Amino acid sequence: MAAEEANHDIETAVVAALCTDRYLLTKAVDDGFRPELLKGSAAKIVASALLQLKQQTTGGIDVLLLQSFLEQQGLLAPQVSELLQVVAKMPVPALDRLMAYVDFLKERASREELIQLAAKIDSYARHKQPNQPSVVDFTGSAIQQLIAVQKQRTRKRLRPMQDLVKQVAADAEQRPKGQKNLLGFSVAPFARLDQVLSGLRPGFYYGLAGAPRRGKTNLALQLASCVAVNHQIPVLFYSWEQTQRVLTARVMGKESGLNPVSLLSQDLGSISSGMDRLAKGLTNIQKYGRLLYLLEGSRQDTVDRIRATAYNLMHEFRSDSIAIFIDYLQKIPLHNAATDSSSRIDEISTGLADLSLELACPVFAISAIDKDGCRLDDEPTGEERFDEMLNRSRPTMHNCTGGGDIEYDLDVAMILSKDWKASKELEELLKSKTAGNYIPKIDIIDLHVDKNRDAPAEAGQSIQYAFFVHENRFVELDHKSEQEYKADFHGFAKVQEIFAFLVEKGHLQTARLQTNR
Repeated sequence: MAAEEANHDIETAVVAALCTDRYLLTKAVDDGFRPELLKGSAAKIVASALLQLKQQTTGGIDVLLLQSFLEQQGLLAPQVSELLQVVAKMPVPALDRLMAYVDFLKERASREELIQLAAKIDSYARHKQPNQPSVVDFTGSAIQQLIAVQKQRTRKRLRPMQDLVKQVAADAEQRPKGQKNLLGFSVAPFARLDQVLSGLRPGFYYGLAGAPRRGKTNLALQLASCVAVNHQIPVLFYSWEQTQRVLTARVMGKESGLNPVSLLSQDLGSISSGMDRLAKGLTNIQKYGRLLYLLEGSRQDTVDRIRATAYNLMHEFRSDSIAIFIDYLQKIPLHNAATDSSSRIDEISTGLADLSLELACPVFAISAIDKDGCRLDDEPTGEERFDEMLNRSRPTMHNCTGGGDIEYDLDVAMILSKDWKASKELEELLKSKTAGNYIPKIDIIDLHVDKNRDAPAEAGQSIQYAFFVHENRFVELDHKSEQEYKADFHGFAKVQEIFAFLVEKGHLQTARLQTNR
């Protein structure tokens, strides 16, 4: 009796969601909901009417409109009217809860069909009847029923290729002449990264690894804010490394040109143009502040919990699009303890890859690397000259902590490493041109794209960035050419070009550099 009441409550909650929120109705249908999944006759009538209204109108659907439609169709029986009165007073379940209910209904229907099929098979095998179909015909029919059950359990609504071909062709025909669209969300102003990746693509799983202090978190934060401001979609940023307050200060630092430590602890009036720079940063953040969510990861934030949070945020914004950033994947908890570190990381990584496909969103995960990988990106010692580092191996995804199989799950694998030689030469150049004691801390960072599924043919593999360490801010420079790895490359000339570029674009003014003229 308790189970029947629970089933009735679930069906009523589903009807309540579908009656009051067209977005939820669309999501449920896309997830495989159909009226036949419901047992209650009144619930079936209401659900069928909702699907008809969905086809007939593009506007909102509410209980009053539904009641009027049912009355016109002669379907407003007393039990239907009673159900509508109940659902009108019910709280609407969130999207993640609705998805769980729909999944329960699909599971229940599948099991009931299997029970009926099992009874038919048992009866056929035990009792030979006149005019029975042959074993071949009977098993063929049973197999078709099993396939039908399997199709009904698929999470997403099946769409024939013909529909997809029409959509792709229509997009191509409507595209302005000479225009080449990105396949994903733009991370402008990082134009070269946009070109290499063709944007952060829905359904793609991205990995970023590197030694400590290479700016992994800061780059991910900057990309997250770029997606939010460029596309006005919700963005989730989970961190098991930093508090919300620190993450917020980092975002404010890169927007204002202020050191996050100063933002949290210092009188800004004592900093040159401190209040003006803060005001500028706050103005920039207003463009995306309501869309970017900085979350402190906890022991409860499993991949399933992240999925539920993403669904609910999409519901809140009535959006089919979202982007998820993870800092970092080794810290994501599991429901059950894995037998070893490698199995644990493999389960987490596979879960993130599945999440990107299920939500049709980019999932961007930072990964820590092991001690051997960190040594490959260490500062050269006295015995090793800077120019000898050109032949030194750098870290790869195989150096990721907990196992090197992460790369197999990834659609795009990226590594950050420091160009020690260029960083040193830029530091010396800054010293020679600086009047006063302040020298901005700028690292030249190489972003290596080691794996790039469906990469554009013209895309390069390495991009250089100027990382303003104290401001938590990356500035894109240019692709790193093959010539730069050769011993006869004139590195100091390249550094002078970097300096001139940063001055021309105003980035060094942000760092309060005063040059001698």
